[in-house]
Amino acid sequence: MPEDAPGIPALLADATRSGRGLSRLSPTACAQALGLDSLTLCLRIESGLELVWYDPATIDALVFEDLQYTLGEGPTPDAARTGQPVLVPDLHTLPDTRWPALLPATRHRPPRAVHALPLHLGARRLGAVTGHRAAPGPLTPAHMAAFLTLADGALTLLTTPEGIHDMRADQPLSLHRAVVHQATGALTVQLGIPADQALSRLRAYAFTHNRPLHEVAHDVVHHHTRLDNRDTPHH
Repeated sequence: MPEDAPGIPALLADATRSGRGLSRLSPTACAQALGLDSLTLCLRIESGLELVWYDPATIDALVFEDLQYTLGEGPTPDAARTGQPVLVPDLHTLPDTRWPALLPATRHRPPRAVHALPLHLGARRLGAVTGHRAAPGPLTPAHMAAFLTLADGALTLLTTPEGIHDMRADQPLSLHRAVVHQATGALTVQLGIPADQALSRLRAYAFTHNRPLHEVAHDVVHHHTRLDNRDTPHH
């Protein structure tokens, strides 16, 4: 066990013993063990990547992950889609051509370093676990080894019988984008369009109005914004 990342095996062992699946594993404690500011885990679903494991207090990470979801590009989507690690020591030094929508929107805000590892079972790509840090720089070899251990352990927690608790009502994972799914469903009824088009309309409205996706979704669900052909907000 690497001396500068002692917490990951112990944290995984505690979560495994608890019988509560991934919900027992602390994102903040794991991030600290890896020399990171925050960690998130996303699972692939029909509408994209669902953020299921995170610390609600890590606002910068959540804003960044939501921006990747809105724009459909970045380290997390790439890792989940390709099944390959995406390790970015400094986002601010990348050319805009790498992620032309994401990078200009993140030049003056954290995080600087973003490291995403894919979650997969054989050829089946399930999602990604992503670490964020305000300070630029690569992971140390010891931290990288511990990060790989975390990714494997988190996947085990999700795919063993104990992990089923995360998907049940009595011990649910927090679905960060639940309101987005609700708004997508509402728009399919209101506008008579397929769900993928409804989600695309939500994303486009959020991007063009420079608003967080979950705020736009909340307004749609509560009838404060109507995304018809006029895209006119109602307050």
